[in-house]
Amino acid sequence: MPQVYKINPDGSTIPMTKVYCADETRELQDLLAKNLDLLPGDQINPEEPRRWVLVQREMGVPDPGSGKERWAIDFVLLDQDAIPTFVECKRFADTRARREVVGQMLEYAANGHHYWNRDQFQQLAEQSARARGMTLEEALQQAQVDINDEADVKDFFARAEENLRQGHIRLIFFLEEAPFELKSIVDFLNKQMERSEVLLVEARQYELEGTRVVVPTLFGYTEEARRVKRAAPVAAGRRAWDEESFFETIAVELGEDAFRTIHEFYNYMQSHGLQIIWGRGKRYGTLRIVAPEVSPTPILSIWTNGLLWINFAPLDKDERMVDFRGALARIVEHYMNWDLPDDYATRYISVPLETWLPRAQEFADLVVRLVEEFKERPAP
Repeated sequence: MPQVYKINPDGSTIPMTKVYCADETRELQDLLAKNLDLLPGDQINPEEPRRWVLVQREMGVPDPGSGKERWAIDFVLLDQDAIPTFVECKRFADTRARREVVGQMLEYAANGHHYWNRDQFQQLAEQSARARGMTLEEALQQAQVDINDEADVKDFFARAEENLRQGHIRLIFFLEEAPFELKSIVDFLNKQMERSEVLLVEARQYELEGTRVVVPTLFGYTEEARRVKRAAPVAAGRRAWDEESFFETIAVELGEDAFRTIHEFYNYMQSHGLQIIWGRGKRYGTLRIVAPEVSPTPILSIWTNGLLWINFAPLDKDERMVDFRGALARIVEHYMNWDLPDDYATRYISVPLETWLPRAQEFADLVVRLVEEFKERPAP
């Protein structure tokens, strides 16, 4: 079993104590509910890390005979490609973490598609978002789902239903530590199943001097298994945008002046070390701007319909991000004189083309200067 150590200021180390969960609900389910990123999306897909939209916790599964709810899945999630993801949490000491839980999950997956549809997914996801103090649109945006209006939202959940019908789903076992038998079953199933992913996440927990840490590690996704999955079709709907397609659309939809200014904005950001990620929206393309020294998620997004999004909501993971978010808000309000709502910190604020385009270079200068300032600050 790998050991985790605390490093003292003098360079010496102290081993942390391995902790086994006594309460599955509190120490596994509640922990995951508050931290969905403990499902390591970057390990599942290093090229495009998975992000999660919560549909429902403890989601009922009907009995195919009676139609009444007989089981419950610990978590039903969707990733940014609208792939349904079922998660079951189990303690290491729970003997059901051996074989029974696999049959239970396969039964959930086999029966769920007879009863769930796009409207149920959307309604439940909206309720879950509201319980976390955000709108459904903001929850989707936080998961980097490309949406710009209600039609995009409906299309996303329609694709989720189609993926469910096709068996393009993901089953995840979330345990503090997995027994060997379960690892063997997961490894076998994941290599054999073309459309469905069967994964295991070990969330090992350690404690020292009252501080507990959790180390999530993915098991079951070998390169051989990845090759099997690549050939399986996923519900159509997303489009891979790039520089050429994005700016061709800008030129046609917004005109030559907008094309020239946005292209200059894009080049300026790149020349100062900011990174560009292209969106995969069905109808609208996005140019996403990332300041890697500040946050792995985009701080700005420009859409092919001309909207500029300022992405405040994801800047909440540590004190440094929160400081950056506050400084960015001051630029927007006090230098650009663009109004912000009181709850801007939890929002993705959109600025119309006619507002931001005439001052694009000024805004770019201020953002670059702010990023340069934060580069000098030590990472947390």
